[in-house]
Amino acid sequence: MKKIFRYMNINKFFALALIGAALCFSGCTKVKSTENDILEFWVNGVKYDKTGTSFAKFYPKLSENNWGEFPQTSVAPSKVVISPRASIDPPITATQEFERGVTYTVTAENGAEQTFTVTAQRNAYLE
Repeated sequence: MKKIFRYMNINKFFALALIGAALCFSGCTKVKSTENDILEFWVNGVKYDKTGTSFAKFYPKLSENNWGEFPQTSVAPSKVVISPRASIDPPITATQEFERGVTYTVTAENGAEQTFTVTAQRNAYLE
């Protein structure tokens, strides 16, 4: 007789536990991320320096002999690291002209947006 009562108590326990879990999960809402940052930005395998919401790479002054050594800046980024669960626009696979400056918008999971400017600059031409 004691085994029957024990068996019934275990069944009641599991039933109550399942009901409690169902109520908890139905009432819980997932908090959406507010992070909308670019953590790293690379072009042609070169990491750009971050200052606030700007990324830039300054190349040394070039002479007539090495003016052509300025790296190609009309390319797609080689690596971009953004906040988890965020998205970026324009897509990082798109070719951009970084010497003119490119604006990226990073959108957090909750919809908050932040803009970043990425620029490749060469210093003045040496005569």
